[in-house]
Amino acid sequence: MRQFHVPKERASVFVEIPPRPPETRFVFLAPHAQGHRGAEMPSDIFNAPDTFIPLFRDDGDTVLARRDAITWIMVGDPQRAEWYYYETRAGAGEAGVHIEFDTGTHLEGRVALLGPEGSRRVIDVVNRNGDFLHVQRDGELFLVNLRRVASITIAGE
Repeated sequence: MRQFHVPKERASVFVEIPPRPPETRFVFLAPHAQGHRGAEMPSDIFNAPDTFIPLFRDDGDTVLARRDAITWIMVGDPQRAEWYYYETRAGAGEAGVHIEFDTGTHLEGRVALLGPEGSRRVIDVVNRNGDFLHVQRDGELFLVNLRRVASITIAGE
């Protein structure tokens, strides 16, 4: 019997799932996304409604991580892996944020102010977003689990 196989691209992610320190894993991305044109992105996987997400180790082991337990994901090669995000945020304003997690850790970065005219404040973006919010820091891109966020301080507000 022949098995059907969909070729997927491997994408590297650095994941924090307390109480363990952040670890390098990878996910497999489908050539076609369900929610937008083009290839699937890591944010598509983490914003899906699935309770557990498969994260793969270099040694071949698979870790089934509970989505709500993940604090953040740093995407490897973000310009390629999160291509649609970068395409849609081109020309958008941004705001500096200081994010405090329920673990006591924090992250500083910038949030793209995407959305309809009149709804481009950080509060609008956070409330309209899926569970994982894109946060940029220098050349890095994080997917922040909003369910693990205790507070967000907005620079200049």
